[in-house]
Amino acid sequence: MDDKTTINQIEEVEFENPIVLEGLPGIGFVGKIVVDQLIKQLDATKFAELESDYFPPQVTVTKEGLIDYMKNEFYYLKDFGENNLDVIILTGNSQATEFEGQIALSRTLMEYFEQLGATKIYTLGGLGTGEMIEKNRVFVASNQKEVLDEILELENTLIRKDEGGSIVGASGLLLHFADQKNIPAACLMGETPGFYIDPSAAIEVLKVLFEILKFDMDLEELNEKVEDTLKRLSLNPQLNQMVEQQVSKPNDDLRYIG
Repeated sequence: MDDKTTINQIEEVEFENPIVLEGLPGIGFVGKIVVDQLIKQLDATKFAELESDYFPPQVTVTKEGLIDYMKNEFYYLKDFGENNLDVIILTGNSQATEFEGQIALSRTLMEYFEQLGATKIYTLGGLGTGEMIEKNRVFVASNQKEVLDEILELENTLIRKDEGGSIVGASGLLLHFADQKNIPAACLMGETPGFYIDPSAAIEVLKVLFEILKFDMDLEELNEKVEDTLKRLSLNPQLNQMVEQQVSKPNDDLRYIG
């Protein structure tokens, strides 16, 4: 493990062929919305934390005025879904800020998941389009063709054939490091404008996960957040103007996913 990074074990857990779900902050916060909703609704248990010097040099401040440090958090679910799976969930309030840190942290995460016996990894993120979307699609990438083909049989999933693109951060690097260890991994990317936190893209990613992992969950809370987001957009002419400018002059950064 990198000497700038520490994983603090809160609870010792024995896993049986666990599946990993990663949802760290990224474009539209799509992956983070998904995993945080799973943790909240399914009452997942926290068992470890990761702290690192590669995180931004800052703390966050709560509504109560208390600070919280930059970290990644590991949760688990036992006997999950119809197939009674063990699931490890990775969330957090930050990713590494620099090139070196992204690689080091992703390698550390992969080594940890290997120690825990991970048999498959799903990273979750957003794909920024730079324009408003009527129906959020879910783009898929994988380190194994068999895994990719299985997911592409599901409704509303596709690969990005026209432009390809890159997957930035942990969502992409974990697929690479998993491939080195011969662990199947795939990234599910909810299509999103990329200018705001996007619960509608998260819902579509969740629907694909429902099929992959054979479970279901109430989407009422997320649907309410979608309605609230649409209302805020309609009342924010400045944001709408920014969207129109981006559509007429796309930002190359939004062609990246993570």
